[in-house]
Amino acid sequence: MQFQVGYYDFSDNVGMNFQMNRFYSMGVFGRDELMEIGKQATDFEKWIALFTEAGDRAAGEGDHRKAAVCYRAAQFYTISGTTDEGGRSLKEALYEKCMAHYDAYYGAIGEIRYDRVPYQNGYLPVYSVKLEDPKGVIVLHGGYDSLIQEFLDLLPYFGGKGYETYFFEGPGQGEVLMRCGIRMTPEWEHCTAAVLDHFDLCDVTLIGISLGGYLAPRAAAYDKRIERVVMYDLIYDFYGAITQKMGKRKAKLFDYMTAHPRNILWKWLGRKLDENYFTRWLLGQGYAIYENVHTPCEYFNCIKQYNTRQISQLLTQDVLVLAGSEDLYTVYYDEQIKALTNARSVTGRLFTEEECAGHHCQIGNLPLVLETIENWIAKTTEERKKGA
Repeated sequence: MQFQVGYYDFSDNVGMNFQMNRFYSMGVFGRDELMEIGKQATDFEKWIALFTEAGDRAAGEGDHRKAAVCYRAAQFYTISGTTDEGGRSLKEALYEKCMAHYDAYYGAIGEIRYDRVPYQNGYLPVYSVKLEDPKGVIVLHGGYDSLIQEFLDLLPYFGGKGYETYFFEGPGQGEVLMRCGIRMTPEWEHCTAAVLDHFDLCDVTLIGISLGGYLAPRAAAYDKRIERVVMYDLIYDFYGAITQKMGKRKAKLFDYMTAHPRNILWKWLGRKLDENYFTRWLLGQGYAIYENVHTPCEYFNCIKQYNTRQISQLLTQDVLVLAGSEDLYTVYYDEQIKALTNARSVTGRLFTEEECAGHHCQIGNLPLVLETIENWIAKTTEERKKGA
């Protein structure tokens, strides 16, 4: 495992560029290779074709990790509902190819264990690194449309620092969505409790990645076995972070429209959104992930639930709030810090572009953010022992 430092302009498309920087940060691709792909991936269809071809090459060479990342890259930007020549779901087919190679790669790493925690009519997959005499227990989970395997390199990192570490997928994520058909819920305390119950865990540090910046504090608000919670990064208001980019007048109009689902403007907006590949893909992700979401209006009303405005005051634990200076959600950084009125302690860290860590989840400098988290866990744990 070798994390790379630096955030580069691989593509003119902001979304594609972020994804390619993720692959670079994790050490899966070299910079020159991504520069070449970025030049050729002039639209999403070419992106899918290029990464599918790269996945086939890596698979042929026996490079399971790279093959998995390539198939995941292609699968990620495939619109839900797209079918292959045989009429099968292309998104599901690419997911299974991706998973086959991830399983082959991580299955060969003896220290990482895989379990299934029974949940509703399916299960929650959990990967873990267990130790005989750990410093403490860390539980992690991802966010909106993440796969657990994309972050599994964090397990040996924290394990190597002396922490027993568990990483799980919940509703709407990875296997729980793709194989169990369980869609996302804002009530994240239920799936988190299932994991803590199954492994009999307490005095836990819970780290929520990306949308996990809402999900983890939501769980911590209702489950006090969680003693420390990390918003990696903060999601104070999912809906508000999107609409604030529109400007005040357009945001007010959008607020009015979401409050009036039958407004005639939705027909016009629906057609406009469908004309653009990115917005059609974005809404397709939401329709697949969330329960009973089938229209743009339902999507935007659904994501309004994902905010920490109402639950921040319920947090009584030590809280670490992380943010990047270039990130969409950082507009609420100060409000999130101030909202944690009953937390035992609140620590905030705003990462900068100069540190190559200003983007979402500090892609560009993972060693810095991981060191920040690990130092904070050690510090707050020691302070709590002294105060006990």
